[in-house]
Amino acid sequence: MKKIAGLSLAIILISVSLSVDAQRWKLRRYEISLGLAATNFYSDVGKSVSDQNLLNSFSTIQLVTTRPSISAGFRYKLAGDMAARFNLAYGFLHGMDGGNLESREYVMTTTIFEPSLLFEYYLLSEGRSFSSAALFNHRGMINNYSKLYLYLFGGAGGGIYNAKAKEGIDIDPRFEPGAGFIPVFPVGAGMKFSIDSKWSFGFEFGRRFTISDKLDGITTKTSKSNDIYDFAVFKAIYKVRTDRRGRPIFSTGYRRK
Repeated sequence: MKKIAGLSLAIILISVSLSVDAQRWKLRRYEISLGLAATNFYSDVGKSVSDQNLLNSFSTIQLVTTRPSISAGFRYKLAGDMAARFNLAYGFLHGMDGGNLESREYVMTTTIFEPSLLFEYYLLSEGRSFSSAALFNHRGMINNYSKLYLYLFGGAGGGIYNAKAKEGIDIDPRFEPGAGFIPVFPVGAGMKFSIDSKWSFGFEFGRRFTISDKLDGITTKTSKSNDIYDFAVFKAIYKVRTDRRGRPIFSTGYRRK
């Protein structure tokens, strides 16, 4: 009888813990993130992705043209495995020819400010993720932190850019420096590691497809594709508490009634 009672109690506790875990995303439905990133640019200046598929394009990444950027985001969880995110990014795009491109020696840089709205789908979410901690902590309470979350994302936004010549390219009549606006379409994947109920750290890689060939300020007759750029972001994420009506709680003195 004692074995049956013990087994029944274990089943009940596990069922309760799974139920709590599946709904826990509602307790912290909002997230604020800040990130540091690296950008890579594929255009008519330097190596491009014009004649390559998406997988082979990663072989054209040049560390010498990698540049820094920053980002910030506000995420709202729609469900345990879905979220919407408003994202802001500001970065530098850099292109530099080698000696094998029409004997050119073009060097250019573009600054870009990118607001976007993204949809995230979690392959490994709060209701499905694995925990590296024991089910119960030393106080006998459910302990389900230290989780890994994996997700895919896609969306649309805009890029406000300003292209400038550095060397050589400014004397080419095809180069048109200046500012402009283009639609951008981010797609990518990310991961988050939750260290406690408030903080997570994450990494995200996103490719930005555009409908423009002017981010570098130049268009050539041999160009067969629009400009593309990548963001690789390391970020810190703060999870904001949510009240019973689904509103964010920013006051530390809040008490549930």
